[in-house]
Amino acid sequence: MIHEIAPHVLDNQFKIQDPKLDDYCIVYNGSKSLLKKDESGYAIPTVGEVLAADVKAAGKSTEEKLADFEGHYLLNIDGRAFFLLPVAEDFMAPAGYEFTGNRAFRGMNPVERMGGATAAHIAHWEALNKFCGRCGNITIRGDKERSIICPKCGNIVYPRISPVVIVAVHNGDKLLMAHNIDNPNPRLFLISGFVEVGESLEQAAHREVLEEAGVKIKNLKYFGSQPWAFSDSLIAGFTAELDGDDTIHRQEAELSEAKWVKREDIPPYETDVSISCCLIENFRNK
Repeated sequence: MIHEIAPHVLDNQFKIQDPKLDDYCIVYNGSKSLLKKDESGYAIPTVGEVLAADVKAAGKSTEEKLADFEGHYLLNIDGRAFFLLPVAEDFMAPAGYEFTGNRAFRGMNPVERMGGATAAHIAHWEALNKFCGRCGNITIRGDKERSIICPKCGNIVYPRISPVVIVAVHNGDKLLMAHNIDNPNPRLFLISGFVEVGESLEQAAHREVLEEAGVKIKNLKYFGSQPWAFSDSLIAGFTAELDGDDTIHRQEAELSEAKWVKREDIPPYETDVSISCCLIENFRNK
């Protein structure tokens, strides 16, 4: 899964440190990240590359540009840091670069995929909290922990991590598979959804399957979890068995397809990114 990057090590503890030219730099315009783009795909630029592409700093030495760098530290993998440089929504991408959504990180190597997606998760949270939700004052970043603070009323906001459940429902040798309307990937995956206020993970799993597929489940068992920066989430995965009638009543507002698929008809799924694929493979290989 995306967070399983061993032997590489993620260190996401809050700290303040100066950038180096070869550190990664996430340039974020409030909704998308600035990435290098060529015929082979996308890559995260370094601090040095971002500074070199800054036409406003023309004539300055590398040392002067680095001293003026306005980005801030987010995390590191194997000691190599990721910095965030927020820019305005109308910031123009330099030649060879493109602003793109978080899905671009999925095609990168494990280090850039995990580090870039996590950094973009933090960047999105910061972009949503430029002003205090209590009094409307301009906020500042905390200097002792990862937080956003209102200097006027003292309101503190911590990173947004929304809990999600995903369920692999077994019906003998068949698996309940579905396709979400908003998912550009045409392949079938599993039933999932956000946990509601006042709801346990287990209650959410039962509700989501009933709402989206119209079937009941039993023998719910915890499978594992993973961070999912693409929706600011932490996903809890479960397996379950069908309880009663197997007639599917698809929630048309959420799903374009939902059906029971026999084990032998399920194609292989890559398990290096999502827990959904891991759950599917766990069933397929039984």
